[in-house]
Amino acid sequence: MRTKIFLFAIVLSISYLSVNNVYSQEFKAGLLFGGVVSQVDGDAMGGFNKLGAMGGMFANRKISPKGVIQGELCYVMKGSRVQSSKNTNFNKREVTANYVDLSLYYKYFFDENANIKLGIVPSVLIYHDEKTAGGLEQDASNLPGFRKINMLLSIGAEYFLNQHLFATLSFNYSLFSFRSGSATFYDKDYYHFIFEDGQYHNYFTIGLGYQF
Repeated sequence: MRTKIFLFAIVLSISYLSVNNVYSQEFKAGLLFGGVVSQVDGDAMGGFNKLGAMGGMFANRKISPKGVIQGELCYVMKGSRVQSSKNTNFNKREVTANYVDLSLYYKYFFDENANIKLGIVPSVLIYHDEKTAGGLEQDASNLPGFRKINMLLSIGAEYFLNQHLFATLSFNYSLFSFRSGSATFYDKDYYHFIFEDGQYHNYFTIGLGYQF
């Protein structure tokens, strides 16, 4: 099901961003960069303690006087972190998970310089690592694996500081658990959200964009 939703999102993205080459002059593109604060729901550790970075590019097209469709391709670093370095509870795992997020947003401009946006985010896992609170590497064979593909919902806002530069903020949440399989250790910590029990990425991105 996750794969079908991912493929549908990709097709939908291409359909929106490839509509009639004759209108290609109406497309705009740019760059995005910023920071990420994240946590994992379902790991028995609360708090947005994991800091990361994001960067990528976007292309958009105006589809109505106040509406814009925007596709984004960004590398995003997310995961979880034990709040204190003095925490030696080895039952807590810190997660580092880096993804390429392929976002498709609808942006509504309620003001000449400001918009709110809602989107879906197919996400492809590029790298992951897991350690105990004390920094010990974990044997991946004893842990539930990471799914290569995930899907998130995203909501956010942008404000243009001038014709080209804008500030951007978004909140993103996994629709499906990023874990595959199961492990007895995690059963007591799993969190249920919509489709299944599991662990879910939960993060904010804040940054700047430059539209050419």
